[in-house]
Amino acid sequence: MPNSLSESLAPATLPDADGREIRLGSLWENQSAVIVFLRHYGGIFCREHVAQLRERESEIRAKGAAISLGDRNYAKMFQEDTGIDFPLLIDENRKAYEIAGLKQANIFHILRSDNAAARKRAKSGGHSRHKLGKNPFQLGGTFIFGPGNVDRFAHLSKTFGDNTSVAQVLEALD
Repeated sequence: MPNSLSESLAPATLPDADGREIRLGSLWENQSAVIVFLRHYGGIFCREHVAQLRERESEIRAKGAAISLGDRNYAKMFQEDTGIDFPLLIDENRKAYEIAGLKQANIFHILRSDNAAARKRAKSGGHSRHKLGKNPFQLGGTFIFGPGNVDRFAHLSKTFGDNTSVAQVLEALD
């Protein structure tokens, strides 16, 4: 029985956008790794979050970051569209999402006031919704693991626009 989330996720193998199989544990075996579970590639909040991470990409990537998971058919286009340079892993069956304890929202999340405020913030930042992904109700999360199977940080999104700040990620990496 695994003792930590990182240990539970470590054996999972997911393809990247180019089809290469990556064992998740290899990302944090010898260094800390930021693992961001995106909701879906078309979401305004995912695009906002990736843009924020991209602004500080060199600091995060130097710490061994991996930004991951979504729909494989859309992954390559998402990388090109957002200009991200970090690895994008594909979890078409939501197995890693389930292991990580990431929930799915319901239709009532759309009506939440914090969701409306987050949407306004994202739109004012120039972000827009694109084609919906495979599961628009999937909630995301951000984790920092390693080195080794050590859980250092966890943020599980409670609603669509509930993404951890890059400042929190960088602080947890120090």
